Formats: sequence, C-alpha cells, structure tokens
Amino acid sequence: MPEPKLHFQRFEIKYQIPSSIIEGMIPEFLKYMEPDPYAKNLPDKAYTVASSYYDSVGLDCYYQKIAGIKTRKKLRVRFYPNFKDFKFQPDTQVFLEIKRKYNMVVIKDRFALNHKNCYDLLKQNKINSDLKNKQSTLNEFLWLKIYNGMLPQNMVIYQRKPFISKVDQDFRVTIDYNLRTFLSDWLSVDKNAKSLNQKLVILEVKFNNVLPFWFQGIIQRYGLEHKPFSKYCNCLEVCRPKLINNI
Repeated sequence: MPEPKLHFQRFEIKYQIPSSIIEGMIPEFLKYMEPDPYAKNLPDKAYTVASSYYDSVGLDCYYQKIAGIKTRKKLRVRFYPNFKDFKFQPDTQVFLEIKRKYNMVVIKDRFALNHKNCYDLLKQNKINSDLKNKQSTLNEFLWLKIYNGMLPQNMVIYQRKPFISKVDQDFRVTIDYNLRTFLSDWLSVDKNAKSLNQKLVILEVKFNNVLPFWFQGIIQRYGLEHKPFSKYCNCLEVCRPKLINNI
C-alpha cells in the first residue's frame, strides 16, 4: 500500500451525473484506468469518506462559496470509517486538511495524526511532543481555526469509488455517492444521518496538466457539463434548511 500523499496542487472538475448512467461509464474508465490501491480489495471497490467541516459562526466559508468567490480556504478533518465495527481508538488515524481553491486549481495540504493528538490539538489547542516535527503545518491549521473563529459545523459522509490512470498516477477520477450528513461538533459517525439525493452521483476529475483525449471523448459522448457541487454547502442546507431562505 502506498504512503498517503500529503500535498496536492492540481485541477479539479466536478460533474453531477444521474446514478442511472454511471455504471455504464465505469467500463469505459477501466480501459485506461484501474481501481485505486486503497479500494481495489474492498467490496464494490469503494471506501467510506467522513469529513468534519469547519466554518466561522457567521458561516463565512458557506457564503463565500454561495457567492461564487473564486479564492477560498477550507478546513476539515477527514477519516475513513468502516461502519461494520467502527469505533474511535486513541491511535485511529485522521487527517487535518487545509484546502485552498483558486478557481479550478486546488492546493491541499493534509497531515496525518492519531485521534488523541487531534483531540488535544483542536479541543485544547495543544501540540503534543510527538508532533513537534509537524509543528509548522499544525500551527497553520490552528492559526486559521482560531483567527477566523472556526468551529466544526457538520459531518459529511459518502462512499467513494476511486480510479487512477494506468499511465499517469496523477490523473484520478472519483465517483462519490450515498451522500449523507448530520450536525456535529466533533468527529463521529451516525447511521441515522440525513441523506441527500440518492439519484445523483458526483464525478470528480483530478489532473495536473490537460485532460487525456479519451476522457474528453467520454465528456462529449455523455454530454457532461462542468457544474460545481459543494458537499459542505449542500449538506449544511440539509441540516439547516433555513439557510436556503437567507440566500
């Protein structure tokens, strides 16, 4: 299993696709791609992604996205639960992420730490001694959180079916589905979370330079249109429906 990549700079394009056609597209992907190593031995070749999104009390991140601001920053804590028997342990791995968006260009820094260190950092503003070698990046996450008065708002959970190119490891396609959410002020899982539109999947393409010719052909054949989709914003509106009336 490869080591998780901790720094990304790439283009990211999202497409909203009816679930009824996505299965027909996967065989076309597999001519040029293969399942991500983290998913290839899992049922359905998919894993669960869970993210706690941070925002200010005034929901600045939410309203910046709704307003179409091109340059934005986002803080989240991500983990990968197995719902059959998942329970947090002190050494459960989680990832802190700083995601910077410049139009379609994304720069993301993520750093791994265990659940105990994460709790001490985010609940007590304490960097434990075994994290001193990561102090500069942890300080940035902590500074952004404190300076902007950011607090955890909601958990966003979904299934992800990821693919990587057979010739270019930096070209990725992910299919996200079964999107669900709940309000939460800390990392948790909730089997009774509210579901979003189950007939919709989010196809995301991640690449460094140009889209391969074969993928451009898929875009044309299926008439795919780039349409931004914020999991955080859509899920927050499900949890807090009055937000829609305030836009």
